[in-house]
Amino acid sequence: GGETPQVFFSGALHGNERIGPTAVVEFATYVLGKYAKDGFFKRLVDERRMVILPAANAVGFERNQREELGIDVNRDFAYDTSPTSCMRSIAARSIHEIFREHLFTLAVTFHGGDNLVAFPWGDTKHCPGFPGRCNYGTVKAIP
Repeated sequence: GGETPQVFFSGALHGNERIGPTAVVEFATYVLGKYAKDGFFKRLVDERRMVILPAANAVGFERNQREELGIDVNRDFAYDTSPTSCMRSIAARSIHEIFREHLFTLAVTFHGGDNLVAFPWGDTKHCPGFPGRCNYGTVKAIP
């Protein structure tokens, strides 16, 4: 198919992880600053749709709190959770609606406090023996 690949970038899913919004905005600024000067970045922008949500948990970010009104947004999505225990936060519902409108090839969320790439729960290549979910022992540290 000829559909444009779509990618999602977000920061501050945990409101007290202050680096997220800055990382997302700096990434976008860097890419756009290179657009007219570098064919790689021009192609990167021209050939995909980038959806950017710098402060996903705006309430937690404003209050410098991990949660949004007592809810851990990163644990508020509808995977492996009862229907009454998810989508209670504004941030989770907002991200859910964004994902309903887009079929993302890649989603990146910037967290603070560690240098790692955590593979998604559906990745059985990096999570052998854990079909359907990864555990913390499978994250890959960035040197």
